[in-house]
Amino acid sequence: MLETVEVCLCNLERKANHNKLEAKRKGEKYIWYSTHKNKDIKDELSRELESLSSDIKLLKARSSGKGGSGGEWLYDFTLREFDLDGNFVGVPLVAEIELSDSKSSGLLYDFNKLLQSDSSNKVFIFQQKEESGFYDILDRIEPAIKAYDHKVSSNFLISCWITSRYTFKSKRIVIEF
Repeated sequence: MLETVEVCLCNLERKANHNKLEAKRKGEKYIWYSTHKNKDIKDELSRELESLSSDIKLLKARSSGKGGSGGEWLYDFTLREFDLDGNFVGVPLVAEIELSDSKSSGLLYDFNKLLQSDSSNKVFIFQQKEESGFYDILDRIEPAIKAYDHKVSSNFLISCWITSRYTFKSKRIVIEF
């Protein structure tokens, strides 16, 4: 499932760079503003992750993005799973998307919400101006993951939009229980 998230982020990166190039060709400036970025990420995740539904399970996204069904539900983005009878059976993926705060204290606060989820896939998306900022935040997140008393195995995807390079930088962390 995290592979699908990574593909979504790669597609969004390509689209943002295409838009930036097109604007430059026209002599204009293109900025992928945080509010648009947040919405675009949620819409892309909703579309692609819901498409993973099958004959035995139905996946529904919940977020404030256009693709989600309704508003945010506990997390910025929640993928809920239902059986064919419509029974809610679990949450295979949650995400916190923090693009308005670049300070480590605010980012760590949002990241800590993911730790308490029993979802097997946890995604944290944030932004920093430089790649070094990604590593600085990662240096705060990794000890938090190690310190937490995990109750379930978890696959984390930590992804940062590097505003100066118009690219996502990501790292996966796996916790076996």
